[in-house]
Formats: sequence, structure tokens, C-alpha cells
Amino acid sequence: MKKKEMKKLKKKSSKFIDVLESSIEEAIEAARLNADIDYEKEWEFYEKSKDAIVGALEKFDSIQNSEKDFEGEPTISFGVNGTMNLFQKSAFTTGDIPHLNADTILSQQIVYQNINYYIPNAFLSARKKRYLLRKEDLVKGIEKLGFDVDRDIMVAMNLNIYGIDDFQNIEEHITRVPSTGLKNVLFVLPKADLPILKHKELEDSEQQEHQLGILDDDRKIYGSLIDLTQDANAGHREKWKNSNIDFATDLKVQLTIAFITEVVWKANANVVQINIETSLKEQGIVNELSDIEKLVPKKETND
Repeated sequence: MKKKEMKKLKKKSSKFIDVLESSIEEAIEAARLNADIDYEKEWEFYEKSKDAIVGALEKFDSIQNSEKDFEGEPTISFGVNGTMNLFQKSAFTTGDIPHLNADTILSQQIVYQNINYYIPNAFLSARKKRYLLRKEDLVKGIEKLGFDVDRDIMVAMNLNIYGIDDFQNIEEHITRVPSTGLKNVLFVLPKADLPILKHKELEDSEQQEHQLGILDDDRKIYGSLIDLTQDANAGHREKWKNSNIDFATDLKVQLTIAFITEVVWKANANVVQINIETSLKEQGIVNELSDIEKLVPKKETND
């Protein structure tokens, strides 16, 4: 075969390969665009999301007031909500590239950034007094408060007990809850002043707007997975118009886990915060034991 003919053949072959590659890429993208959501993957997202959120909220059952309502008393309330986010559609279709933790990443974010942050931080807003104590004064300080195991409760968040020699005197009476924002802190309060955690039902209009289905009736947890590649969901794509995403090439689904947990406190709740001194950061002036006042003044105690 002549050299000139060889060049022509190579040129044709190269062009054919380029066209073939382009056709294959277009076919793959078309298949991804038109791919249906895998029901089993969607269901896994709902189930694992429900388990994660319910499990996280259950950890705060120990600080739930035994009363259902504070009738006739002034209250202050703080809300904890779910959220929505975008994720690659390919994570929820059959036969595409698998995505690690696609079915749990949103619920983990909510647990860490919302539930374990805002519920503990509500104690700060309800606090009436704060003491900064040395480690060696912690147990004596609790005693000075007049802690009564039948009447009161101690709620600890990321408490470091290293170096507290007599901690065993109070350890069995401490209730621990998770917190992503508070460290080495203890709250002491009467059990009657614990908050009420109310799990509120979402409005029908909100459920319809975000295509939400109920995941857990007791905690009122809802979820949805919306395929943003579908023309029927163009209105949902519009909500993300400021995100600089080209939905024609970057195929997304909208994941939503929705709930409203209201943390309701008595406005006059007697919450005392105790921080333990550490040399690692500036915390203010350390309190002496003589600074500590009774949690419940003598005139308010029951005979």
C-alpha cells in the first residue's frame, strides 16, 4: 500500500474513532438523563435517614420534661429543623457509578450540624447563672448548689473528667447528651424545669410543595427525593438558579429530610451552667466555692 493511501486510511480511521467516541458519550449522557430512579436506592435513603434522625433525637429523651405542656406559664422556644441539598443523580440510578454514603450523608449532616448543635445550645439560652470552677472544686460546687437527686438533674456535654479525683461521688447521677458545640460543660437544674421537646407536623402546603412523605409518625420526620432532570420538576430546578449549576450536564436530585423539633423552656427555668477550668483557653475569672448560691432557695423547697 502506497504511503499516500496509508495517510488517507489513518485519517479516516481517526475520524471514525472520534465520531464513535462522541456517539458513545452522547449515548451514555442520554441514558443517564433518562434513567429512572432506582426504587431500592431511594428506599434505602428514606430508611437510613429515618433511623439516623430518630436515633439522634432519642438521645435527648433523657432531658425531656415529663409534662406535656407548660400550661399558663410563659415560655421561650427554639426550633431545630431538617434541610435539603443536591446530590448526583447517578448515586440513585441502576448500573451507574456508586457513591459512598449517598444514602446517609444528608442525615449525618443534619445530626451533626442541627440536632447535636441546636438542642444542647438551647441550654445556654435558658441559663440563669454560670460558674467557672477548678476541677478540684467541681464536686464540692455541686454539693454547694444543694443538688438533690430526686428533685434535680445534671446534664453533661463532652465532660472531661480526667484529674477529678472525687468524680465518682456524682458520676451515677449525671445524664450525658451529645453536643457538637459545647465542651466540658455541666448544667444543673430542677427536673421540673427541663424543656419539652415537641415534634411538630408540617403544613400540608409544605408537604405538597416539596413532595414530602412521612418517614416517622412519632417524631414527624418527612423525606423526599426529586429528580431534577425531569421536565415535571422544572419548578424545583428554578429554586437552585443561584447555585451556578448547569442541570443539563450536571444531573442532580434534590434530597430533603424535613422535621421541626421545638425545644420549649419555661421562661423562668432555673438552669445553672458549670464550666470546668482548663489551661488551654481563656475562660474568664474562676469562681470560688463561696460564690455558689443554692440552686433552689430554702424558702422554695418543699417541706
